[in-house]
Amino acid sequence: MDLVIVESGAKAKTIQKYLGKNVIVRASNGHVQDLPNSGKEGSKAVWPNKKSRLPEPSWSWTPRSENHIKRILSDSRRKKVERVLIATDPDREGEFIAWRLAELFSEFREIKRITFNEITKDAIRQALDSAGVVDSKMVDAAKVRRFMDRLIGYRASRFSRSWNLSSMGRVQTPALGFVVKREHEISNFVSTPFWAVQILASGIDFRLRFHNSKDPSAWRDEKGKFNPHRTNITELAHKAFQYVRDKGSLKISKITYNSYNRKPKPPFTTDTLLQSTGSKYSWKPSRTMSVAQGLYEAGHITYMRTDSTRTSASSRQAAKDYITKKWSANLVGKGVVYAKKASDQDAHEAIRPTNPLSEMPEGLDSSQSKLYKLIWARFMASQMVDSEWTSMKLESNLESFDKELFLRFGTTRADGDTKWRTAAGWESAFSGIDKKPATSPPDPEINVESVIALDKKQDNPNLIEDETKPPARYTQHGLVALMKSEGIGRPSTYAATIKKLLDRKYCSDDRGRLKATSNGITLWDEVSPFYKQENKNLFSTDFTSEMESDLDKIETGSRDAAEVWETFLNYFRELHDNALKKKKESPTKRQIQFYERLASLVSSEKLEEMLQGNDPLKYSSEMMGELIDSLMKETEGMSLPPTPKQVSFIKSLAENLEMDEFQACELVSISSFEELSGGKSGSASTLIGKLKDLSDSKPRPTSVKQMNFVKNLVNKAELDEESACNLVEVSTYSELSGGRSGTASKLISILQKKVPKKAPKKK
Repeated sequence: MDLVIVESGAKAKTIQKYLGKNVIVRASNGHVQDLPNSGKEGSKAVWPNKKSRLPEPSWSWTPRSENHIKRILSDSRRKKVERVLIATDPDREGEFIAWRLAELFSEFREIKRITFNEITKDAIRQALDSAGVVDSKMVDAAKVRRFMDRLIGYRASRFSRSWNLSSMGRVQTPALGFVVKREHEISNFVSTPFWAVQILASGIDFRLRFHNSKDPSAWRDEKGKFNPHRTNITELAHKAFQYVRDKGSLKISKITYNSYNRKPKPPFTTDTLLQSTGSKYSWKPSRTMSVAQGLYEAGHITYMRTDSTRTSASSRQAAKDYITKKWSANLVGKGVVYAKKASDQDAHEAIRPTNPLSEMPEGLDSSQSKLYKLIWARFMASQMVDSEWTSMKLESNLESFDKELFLRFGTTRADGDTKWRTAAGWESAFSGIDKKPATSPPDPEINVESVIALDKKQDNPNLIEDETKPPARYTQHGLVALMKSEGIGRPSTYAATIKKLLDRKYCSDDRGRLKATSNGITLWDEVSPFYKQENKNLFSTDFTSEMESDLDKIETGSRDAAEVWETFLNYFRELHDNALKKKKESPTKRQIQFYERLASLVSSEKLEEMLQGNDPLKYSSEMMGELIDSLMKETEGMSLPPTPKQVSFIKSLAENLEMDEFQACELVSISSFEELSGGKSGSASTLIGKLKDLSDSKPRPTSVKQMNFVKNLVNKAELDEESACNLVEVSTYSELSGGRSGTASKLISILQKKVPKKAPKKK
């Protein structure tokens, strides 16, 4: 009798179906043992090791694992199991679990390791035929990763608690750095105003061109980048706009055609899958990975944690056979061989359907269906020919435009472009996923000297007064793309890293984008620099990427695990000791803030007596700590004043509610802000809660953006103002209220159901 151990119950169920009743299939339910987190061993950040050997900590049971594994052991003994086949995931973490299981089941006659990239009958049978042993190099890489994360997690995280922060991490902190840096770019951004004129004619988008690049008056953005379709000369923009509006048409002076091919993209890797679902479906990485896990465990797709774009020859041939049958042999491409990057983990294939002949398996829920269709289409497309496109660029000179202005500023003309697909090629696979593009040139035909009328549409032409915008905050999938390009994290950690940043309140989700919180900014700007010394930086992307690369090299045997660990340990110790030394030299920001609050409670005479003429801001951290202890004894029983942030927030809430100081303070039975007390149970916290409740319940005016969205939906639903407003029991737009619970928001929800949804934009 054989026992097969996998990680999840869903995976066990699928494999049991393939192997029949003569084999026992059980799930470990993830990790069974790991570094200890309790008792004497659980308090350790590092364990001693002999030269050229890794530390040997006592591995402890994970929650609820001990009894579960003991039941499997007991059942296996009873059924006289002779061979144990460990079939955990085919990656570093899966190998670590396999190693621990091999140790725990060592009493049985034979222990074998099997791996497969897909859960199909053939793949499992092949794995059984080629059963091997646990890969010690992969296990060593997993151990070193744990030792690194443990050391930083215990020592650096403890260091960060002086700022009331919860943790620091080897990958987590550099990833946070990207988000914080972007926040600073946004805060420091200085916009550049501009004028632009947009024209629609024959469905083609034209932009007025105002300047040549050599024109000293040419518009340039804050980085000096030239844009011919923008100007900061008001007179020029207005006169050009007026000319086009009065003319009512454009005379085409030049047409340029260009034919080009679009190549198919390679099959999905983890990062490209997260990016694609993020952009097409607005899915968070955690959702994508959860849905993909279900598809994998049900046997529909290959393993979803991979850097590789490699696929098996048999799967490519199956795809080509299906392409021939479904479309035409003419659409079968060569199947490009995609190069592997040095940083890629190429242990298994790209993410693809296990059965390319199955366009949509049965029994999938809506999310699984969407994801499977996308994975299937991407893989099919990778084996198909290029799509073919034609682009048409048009120019229209403003022939009788103001000559004086023309001579002063170089050029004023209209530039337009359009494109259409002439052969679908690989894009045939994305039918029903991507919006269908134009497949023919504009009708009627446009030639040089053609005069085309402006489309009869409101605000056409459109005179635009705007300014450059700061860079957008990262989406979750955008951060994944950046982590991938910078070499930090791996397919198994992308989603988990972002989840940590959100769970630990270092980032917040601001309408689908990651915004650094005050704690996140403090961690990156104030705490992480302590771990920087000359040319060394524990949380730099370069060092983190190097460590990730070293872990990969341990797997391949090109680096010794003990050597990598010793190098990291010495590097960390040097920087950590230096951080502790620097920290003692001056008080932390939070120490200063707490001191100022306590100092406000004692008399100036008493404070002068305690300071003895010294400047507390020049104290060491230790001295400031002693001063705070003395002040706490002196002010024992007194109420702390509120923090400046609390007072500022209260004033802001009160202002929005059109309440004066007395009206706001009356809510907590005091007469002024000066009487507020701080702390979690203080009157400031109570007042904030009450003001927020009032703010949430108060009707707000609609924003310009919200109102424009309402009007746009009303037009699309082919309703008039009165009919639309009646849906939320008001008469006119002016009676709509803003905010999440306002009537404008309710009306938007109703109208969205009435307006057909657009297909997602093709990337």
